[in-house]
Amino acid sequence: MTAVPPGKDSQHGRRPSTIRDVATLAGVSKSTASRVVLGQGGVSPENVEKVRRAIEQLDFTPNQIARNLTAPSSAILGLFLRHTHSPFYASLAGAFEESAGAKGYEVMSLASGDQPDEANYRSLMLMADMRTAGIVVASPTVEPRTIRQVASRVPLVLVGQMGQPANPGVPYVAPDPREGRALIEHIVGLGHRSIALLAFAPEHSPTQWARIAWMRDELERQGLLSSLKIITPDGDLTEVLGKLYRAGTTAILCNSDWTALDAIAAAARLGLSVPGDLSIAGYDGVPPFDHEAIGLTTYRIPVNGMAEAAVRLVDELVRDSHVETGGILLPGELVVGRTSGPAPTDPRSGNAS
Repeated sequence: MTAVPPGKDSQHGRRPSTIRDVATLAGVSKSTASRVVLGQGGVSPENVEKVRRAIEQLDFTPNQIARNLTAPSSAILGLFLRHTHSPFYASLAGAFEESAGAKGYEVMSLASGDQPDEANYRSLMLMADMRTAGIVVASPTVEPRTIRQVASRVPLVLVGQMGQPANPGVPYVAPDPREGRALIEHIVGLGHRSIALLAFAPEHSPTQWARIAWMRDELERQGLLSSLKIITPDGDLTEVLGKLYRAGTTAILCNSDWTALDAIAAAARLGLSVPGDLSIAGYDGVPPFDHEAIGLTTYRIPVNGMAEAAVRLVDELVRDSHVETGGILLPGELVVGRTSGPAPTDPRSGNAS
């Protein structure tokens, strides 16, 4: 009797592929293939890559019988964060746990810590195999292939990023990058006509880059952009601030509140007054940066709204409710503090060292 080749369409004479088929195609043992699928360690990166290619080629989906037997009682949502030490992700995690709790879910959280995507894959597969009803991924550095493979096994929603072109069927929740206009309107309303942007490279933070790219285009359209400076995390901004000030820049919009505080510290080292010589604004507006004692002008991202929307979407997927393809973009609010003020009437160009 001739064996029926594996495949996803058993109704047309093709049986579903098995873990043994994956192992054979990848050229590894069945136990190695199983460890990769389950997100377990002890497998070389080369073999992980072989197994993942085989999974894609065979359109392999692990047997869901055991999970389906317990799914009605499963009340756990997975939350996969980029970091645990970041104030933004800490705020998001707290809001997510509160929103999930209101719907009767417990939350299991893991963090990427910007490890290689093989580690993201293992962590997310571990979540998928621990009876999680659904997973919310709040780490924009997880590669599309990993998202696609995990989403084929468990309901998944992206939060904090505007989806992935390679995965148009995965719903997402994100802050609306166009809302950066509120910062621009505030700064322009104070009389500033030479405005600079500070940002990390797109690959470091796609989400932050989306907001900066929109503000760049809008400032260019209005003829107000003096410069866009790509900076490195934790880098000293003293030289950057000095060059911008000497070039006549009077206001700086930053990719995050952390960057804004670093810029304010650099201005102090240069003997510049904020906002007398330079107005500086951040972006995120999460605690503790939004405290009035700091007085930072910033744009507050709707963290609570994002968490609520993400929980609602993943809950609808868990319940097999219809979810529109695409995503939800949410507006935040402008927070005006002491770090922005009227543009200097006579900007100096030689005071900064």
